Amino acid sequence: MLLQTNSYVVPSDKRAEHDRLIRRIRQALLRIGCDQFEVYEQVGANWACIKGGGRFIQIMRFHDRQHHHEIQEAEKNDPSIQQLINEFMELIDLPAQQAQGMFAMGHYSRISAMPPQESAPMEQPRSAPESDLPPGEPPPEDVGLIRDLEPEHGEGGGESGGNSKPAQHEESEF
Repeated sequence: MLLQTNSYVVPSDKRAEHDRLIRRIRQALLRIGCDQFEVYEQVGANWACIKGGGRFIQIMRFHDRQHHHEIQEAEKNDPSIQQLINEFMELIDLPAQQAQGMFAMGHYSRISAMPPQESAPMEQPRSAPESDLPPGEPPPEDVGLIRDLEPEHGEGGGESGGNSKPAQHEESEF
């Protein structure tokens, strides 16, 4: 499984036109065999709208490289899809977004190597019969169970946890 993402900004006065164009693009992609095309708008904390927002991400999913290549070739050879792509590029002013670093394209592939225990069906946790344990004695640790871990404190000694990136506020575009 492969993913291609396109991240870009839509000016607020062009959102309705963007919505209509995305529906037409989705239909065209379905027609040429790309049945996994989704578009999401970035939101803030607690799923709130971002003031001045309008950042979107398109996600296209492909079965494999061959499928991706087939879709690209079909796009290149279909004048109606080329017209939709040109309308999209004009709508978001793609050259300006690229020059300002506001447009990003990403390519991702599924990680296929999973340890056997992660791909095996979930088992019910086992516990020792109560009669085998002395009163007040905790049950022996089962390596198959998930346990809470103490937070690690890095060099900074802060308690913020895994993401060291500063919190974004609703005023942010990103």
